[in-house]
Amino acid sequence: MRAKRSALALAIFVFDFLLYATFTFRALAAAGWCSSMLNGLLAGISIAMLFVVGHDACHGSFTANRTWNHWIGRLAFLPSLTPFRAWEIGHNQTHHVYTNLRPLDYVWMPFSKTEFDRLPRWRRALERCYRTPPGVGLYYATEIWARRLLFARHQGCLADRCLCLAYAAALGCLALPFGWRAWLTAVLWPFVCWNWAMGWAIFEHHTHPRVRWFDDERAWRAAGAQLSCTVHAVLPRPLDVLLHHIMQHTAHHLDVTIPLYQLRQAQATLEAESGRIVVYRWTPLTFFRHLRTCKLYDFDRQVWVGFDGKIHA
Repeated sequence: MRAKRSALALAIFVFDFLLYATFTFRALAAAGWCSSMLNGLLAGISIAMLFVVGHDACHGSFTANRTWNHWIGRLAFLPSLTPFRAWEIGHNQTHHVYTNLRPLDYVWMPFSKTEFDRLPRWRRALERCYRTPPGVGLYYATEIWARRLLFARHQGCLADRCLCLAYAAALGCLALPFGWRAWLTAVLWPFVCWNWAMGWAIFEHHTHPRVRWFDDERAWRAAGAQLSCTVHAVLPRPLDVLLHHIMQHTAHHLDVTIPLYQLRQAQATLEAESGRIVVYRWTPLTFFRHLRTCKLYDFDRQVWVGFDGKIHA
């Protein structure tokens, strides 16, 4: 399942990029707001598809060629304005190594009730906002993209950061001759949609009433966190294909060298072998339920609690 099929990988990358370019142009050239917004939304979904390609390439699992992976990853990350090297440090070398171990894994790391109560009022309000349906996008844009990626002070990230800023400037200059509506719907709106999609996806990957967080490394190691703290949210088949099977996430966390086009087979094999994997059928209602029940974490009792410190079923 680790076998790389470079021709298939290149075809996926080209298809996703053409899809993104097509919807971006249609958003620029559309005659009315509704058409522009719809095409901008589809461009945002295309950004998510490209990001999954870049994510695989950054792991070195997309093609069999290391140089191709580096350049495909950088190109695929451009529409999401993600610096390749910063993502490699924050995601590959931090999140994947220390999944659900605080404070090392910062992705959707929950506060305890005591920590939450000590926060300034504005920060408590922001945390409440983050754990709402629209707030997951604000979380990703603020806490991950801005803080941990674009403006992170990681060594060796300057060139990739400049590449992303140059792309943003070029896209903005391309859009402005079409007017402000075109700029809003073809540049800003897809980026907003992308941030929401990414915030939702990474929330679902490791947040569930049955998924634990740890503040003790020995307990974390004993729990086998890569298996027990990574969720398979079963999406409707068309959406699963559209997102390149990224929600079949347990197999990816156990072995990042498995390419996206092999994840379905790997996940199915894994679930046949182990009963410890958290698997559930995703619906909007399950998303709302997890946002309601998984707000703070009681690290002593190993349970999720609400902002009032109580368990919410």
